[in-house]
Amino acid sequence: MVNSKAVPMQNTNPAETSSDGSSRVWHWETIDPNRLNASGNLAKAFKNEVPKAPGVFARGAPSDEATLLVREAIQNSWDSALEMRKELRNSGAEVQPFEVRFKFRSVSGQDRENLVRSLGLRELAQRVAEVNNNSRLGLGSIGCLEQLDKPGNLKLLEVVEQSAGGMYGPWKGNQSKLALALSSTGVTSDVEGRGGSYGYGKAGLIRGSATRTVVAYTCFTERPNDPGITRRLLGMTYWDTHDLGSDSFVGSARLGQHDDAGPTVPFVNEHADEYAHGLGLTLRDPTIPVDLGTSFLIVEPTVNPADLINAVERNWWPALMEPSLQFNVVVEGIDGTLHHPRPQSNSTLRSFYSAYEAATVPQDNKSKYIRTRNLNPIGDFSTPGVVGLVADLTDWSYPEDAVGDSASNHCSLVALVRSPRMVVEYLQAGNSVPYIRGCFVADESINEPLRQTEPKTHDSWQQRVASGDFNQEYADLAKQIVSRIKNNLNDFRNNLRPPPKPSEDVRLPVFDRLLRTLLIGGGGGGDRVPVPEERPFAIHPGGKLTVAAEGKLRIAGVARISFGPNLTPGDELKEVEVKIRYRFREGDSIGREAAVLLVQEPPGWHLLAGRVDTYRGYLRLGESAEFRYESDDYDPEWTGYLSVTANFVARQDSGFQSAGGA
Repeated sequence: MVNSKAVPMQNTNPAETSSDGSSRVWHWETIDPNRLNASGNLAKAFKNEVPKAPGVFARGAPSDEATLLVREAIQNSWDSALEMRKELRNSGAEVQPFEVRFKFRSVSGQDRENLVRSLGLRELAQRVAEVNNNSRLGLGSIGCLEQLDKPGNLKLLEVVEQSAGGMYGPWKGNQSKLALALSSTGVTSDVEGRGGSYGYGKAGLIRGSATRTVVAYTCFTERPNDPGITRRLLGMTYWDTHDLGSDSFVGSARLGQHDDAGPTVPFVNEHADEYAHGLGLTLRDPTIPVDLGTSFLIVEPTVNPADLINAVERNWWPALMEPSLQFNVVVEGIDGTLHHPRPQSNSTLRSFYSAYEAATVPQDNKSKYIRTRNLNPIGDFSTPGVVGLVADLTDWSYPEDAVGDSASNHCSLVALVRSPRMVVEYLQAGNSVPYIRGCFVADESINEPLRQTEPKTHDSWQQRVASGDFNQEYADLAKQIVSRIKNNLNDFRNNLRPPPKPSEDVRLPVFDRLLRTLLIGGGGGGDRVPVPEERPFAIHPGGKLTVAAEGKLRIAGVARISFGPNLTPGDELKEVEVKIRYRFREGDSIGREAAVLLVQEPPGWHLLAGRVDTYRGYLRLGESAEFRYESDDYDPEWTGYLSVTANFVARQDSGFQSAGGA
């Protein structure tokens, strides 16, 4: 834990200490047409961006708020800690273990009233009432703001860093990390980011607060360009644009040292300590290395301890399982109970960690169920990284045979990891058995190029670049890496499949009868040459491949089904089932994996309940039924096989199957 130091409690209520005697705590920024304005509701930057939970991760997934909070908040803290470690090593000082603690608090009585005043919560509640539209402000349920004058508890969440360096820099230009972290978006400092850039990380904190209110108390070593300053405290409220009276506001407000003659700026040094103490935050000492870092206070948290632990395990297990990193996360409940993430006890994550070990630790005992591959050079990148792959043929590789696991949405998954050791993405790499789990660990030399390709959620490596976004070479690098990972996985999976039966065990009945007829002659008791079965349907699949976005493929066309020429009298109208599928080849056979087809069936036909590819309707002699179809975009490394079949419903006679490879 950070150092605790007693400070004489002074009057820390801005309502009584501000120079103009104002009773305000929050100071709102108005819209000015003479400058660039941006909505204070920065949480909208992640609107409709749902965290990915593919395959087995769809089961028991943490909330979106918990996932965003642990990914963004921890990543920014870890970036700062890595920078601090570099400085310590350069100076010959000892590196300290890094920790982030999520500490839940609940206050009542006079402590609650003091916090309500210090945080200006009645001001916020009054503003909500005056605007009279929660959604207009970017708020859902405003929780505590509606209950301030009623007995009860005020819930808070502290996010407390240890040995993270703090957000240093003078309060001017883009030199302050605190300003970049809390009051800027899309603006970065000169320090190269390892995980992400300052600006969007705050969205995790914002989404974690029902009132969209965050206070940051940060401690750092004194810097030459910021003499005498080692602590700052600033509060921010992130609401949407709104009007009050004749004024229009961007929605953001600041809690800090205010002077009507100038802007609202952070409290510094002793004043920052005093305000932090009034908020119940543990104080920090800039002379103690573990105290260097930031404490964030979130008002009315939208997450709970169990949710956070789940999200931490899923997203940060590579860092947690790497002892040399000295990376720790703790969740403290309201009752003081400490919860530690234990990814090694999670049966799903255990297989990914085995793949991580295969990619990072030399394997003494080689197994056919574990594979390690160094990716070959890609352009100027000589050592892209290593992929480790694992399989368990008695369990999840064949989940239909695993007890209690058959209901899961299974697929092959590869965890994509670079130097911060957060899982960027669980890459889906095939839906056919045996399922594989893997981990790709990027080499340090490509950490920055891959980071450049990531969107603001840092949850994928983009393979397409818009003009000016980032270097096209980096997009090509990401595309090649993803393609090679999938190729290695497919090769590994194919080698694990049971070998085909020996040729002497394969029987071809029609060929056997023909050969026997030739050997014993065509008369007497010998088998006669079989007469080919008359086909009752004529099927024209009509598919055509086109190149879609990002170089992917798509098939579209019209499948026409009609009766064949050999229909017997009385068969002018029959009920028929038609099945349309587009499956992928795996080696020399047709696999179970298929592309999603959007099909427009003919009038009078309908999709069978519980099916995704089978349609039923009536077919009349001399007419045809036309099914228009189009597939989702798919990777060009796959070879597709279009299958269209038709069967009579009443007799269940097998119809003619027409198929086209692509």
